[in-house]
Amino acid sequence: MRSLIFLFLVTMIYAKKPVTFERFVENYFLLSKSKMENSPSAWQDTREGYFRAYGAFKADQVIDSLNLQAISHYEASIRHFKVMEGIRTEVFSGKIYDHLVNRPSRPNYNLNYFSSLKD
Repeated sequence: MRSLIFLFLVTMIYAKKPVTFERFVENYFLLSKSKMENSPSAWQDTREGYFRAYGAFKADQVIDSLNLQAISHYEASIRHFKVMEGIRTEVFSGKIYDHLVNRPSRPNYNLNYFSSLKD
């Protein structure tokens, strides 16, 4: 019983006001932006670096839109939470960047039959 009373008193002493929804949305995008930017692989020419730069860019766009009141906090949460989570998933997926170039079967150039170069 003493531990229950002690736990109740500690929670009452350290309790804070609940965070408003607007503050939660702003904190989410600020945290997402800082996590994407603060990595050694950010802005590098790798798959992870590309998605980190893209995530920082998208979070910055949403923060600017919120500051200009172009969209409401509710609209930002509905539209952009899923996008940011998708970008985070791609960053931490660990996949290798494969850039495959599909060559056309028919060449787009004329063959020079009189060339002395060996191709």
